Amino acid sequence: MSTHIGIGILESAIKEARGISPQELVIVANSAGSKREACFTIANDKTLSPVAKTGLLYEALTENGAAEPAPVKAPETVSEAPAEERTTEEIREERSAAQRAAMAAAGPLGKLAEERKSFIVPGLNEYRALSGSSPSAGGYLVPIGQADQVFDLLRAKSVLLGSGVRILPMMEQTLNVPRVATATTVSMVAEGANITPADMSFAQATLSAKKAVAFTLLSNESLADTNPAIRAVVTEDHIKQLALKLDAQFLFGDGTGQNMKGIRNFSGANATSLGTNGASLSLDALADAAGRLEQNNGNLDSAVWVMSGRSWASIRKLKDGMNRYQLSPDPSQDGERRLFGIPVLISNQISNAETVGSSNTCSWIGLIDTTQVVVGQRQDIVLNYSFDYAFNADQTAIRTTARYDIQPLDPHGVELVTGVLP
Repeated sequence: MSTHIGIGILESAIKEARGISPQELVIVANSAGSKREACFTIANDKTLSPVAKTGLLYEALTENGAAEPAPVKAPETVSEAPAEERTTEEIREERSAAQRAAMAAAGPLGKLAEERKSFIVPGLNEYRALSGSSPSAGGYLVPIGQADQVFDLLRAKSVLLGSGVRILPMMEQTLNVPRVATATTVSMVAEGANITPADMSFAQATLSAKKAVAFTLLSNESLADTNPAIRAVVTEDHIKQLALKLDAQFLFGDGTGQNMKGIRNFSGANATSLGTNGASLSLDALADAAGRLEQNNGNLDSAVWVMSGRSWASIRKLKDGMNRYQLSPDPSQDGERRLFGIPVLISNQISNAETVGSSNTCSWIGLIDTTQVVVGQRQDIVLNYSFDYAFNADQTAIRTTARYDIQPLDPHGVELVTGVLP
């Protein structure tokens, strides 16, 4: 097989700032002649990113032109200096330089991949990690060492996950979180008087992981031919839609079937309606909600407001007696997203179509003490590729999953304002 075939595959991968698939690796290795084993050595190096592997493979195949060169050894010995004379820092710098060169050759897409540390496209080791245990399942898109980067992207897109609520890792399907139900009673007694015991009582919040999933089939032609790479586009969309779905569950899941029970439906949370048929918002109504949370020993320093974009728009339009906007008297400046010193978070997953009395266009606003709400994280966001699921249709399956749950530690740490009209 001609070396030019393998070089062509690698040049295409460099332009797309990605690693190569196992199938592409076989073609590259078979076209490499005496460098075949060196190709597999580079591909199996777990210290290299997928893009860095692509760059080193390209260097291996193009070194000394078409002449028969000495076999390329493992990345630790690519330098002319003997391995024993090279420090770990020199080896690391050599690999970093190869990756930067590949990124630069890829232009804007390379810069994008570098910023995301190449988590989008898997290398051979990531595919083998899953194939070893279940060959028909495909390979990991995100290696274990990179999972936090994808979770950070999810957290940035999710209103609730980025609000400051406690996020607890779950080692099992279910996690019990103990909490104080009744505090100790302190009394004043006379000298020598008997002291009546007043014991604390405890309860627990039970987190039970629920799974959110996105699933897409792509033709292998689209994976090979699109620019920008459709893998990046689909990955970005999966994460965005997963974040929206999780927010919907965290905020108002009804707890039935496989749904979480969200903040809107927490048992014991205090809900105050603006009127029998709903009413328009006023700052007084929100000030009252903050007062009620404090009366229930909530901490306003760790609290956040959550509301729909429509509700925030209504608040921004509130005016004083001189017809000036209360949040920002100067319309050329946007007022800070705070009410009474408390941050305001906007989520359009919050419904504007609740029925209250005769009104069916109502919304709701939540004031949440984030120290009193806990999110259980059983599984970080995981992206998987499978070449086998739709093999007969020449399609690649992409599946994104995450497992979470939400519970109140103390439902009195949540104040709900309902019946909010535009």
